[in-house]
Amino acid sequence: MMKIITLLTDFGSFYPAQMKGVILCKLNELIAPSAGSPSISASSITFVDIAHDIPPQDVRAGAFALLSSARYFPAGTIHIAVVDPGVGTDRLGLAVESGGQFFVGPDNGLLLPAARSLGQPVAYKIACKFEESMSNTFHGRDIFAPVAALLAAGQNPSSLGPRVLPKALSFGDTKKTDDGIEASIIYVDRFGNLILNMQKLPGFDVSLKGVKLKRVRTYGEGRRIEPLITIGSHGFAEIAVNQGNAAEAFRLKAGDRVELEEI
Repeated sequence: MMKIITLLTDFGSFYPAQMKGVILCKLNELIAPSAGSPSISASSITFVDIAHDIPPQDVRAGAFALLSSARYFPAGTIHIAVVDPGVGTDRLGLAVESGGQFFVGPDNGLLLPAARSLGQPVAYKIACKFEESMSNTFHGRDIFAPVAALLAAGQNPSSLGPRVLPKALSFGDTKKTDDGIEASIIYVDRFGNLILNMQKLPGFDVSLKGVKLKRVRTYGEGRRIEPLITIGSHGFAEIAVNQGNAAEAFRLKAGDRVELEEI
């Protein structure tokens, strides 16, 4: 039976291959003759790379990317997500089950928005050890990858350690101001679109830094290089520049607060 394992990291293109190699080697160990009848073989694993260009240490951006992607995968999918500025510290490693899918990664809020979007998450501390020479800086390879292999082979996440209450992550709240609405930029995509922590457009026309944002359903409704505001495919409001780059045009980045002024 095919098993899907996704990977989302801030590692770039080099390190994720090591994680995939560890998963395949671990599965080969698990399906050795002494292991009895395996429920899956290494050859039946399908790897899907969600993203490896998450901005370094940007847990909020990673959480948004995982949230936006997990809903499109079938039950049984295992998501490994590693954006982990606390690697090597006493922060926990987690295996989370929600909506028939599994999430493996650090306990820093990265996994929770996606897990909550699928159902009621149940989280377990990863208490098992895998390698005596485990790296203090690469838990993605030395802890989370082997755990994904165990889950792919049919092991119940409850066998990994005790149930725990995971750390939450919030994208923050919008704030009504005298002039309009204050919001946060939670993600900037490769097109320079500014994704906001809003899932509805304001009920009035708005401007940003004195520039009117045209309300549209699709980018093509705007003129070339016209600033726009719309609901993106991820379900969040985004500020864009048609055939341009909103992040550069407005000199904004993820984490910035912006005020959308009523006009």
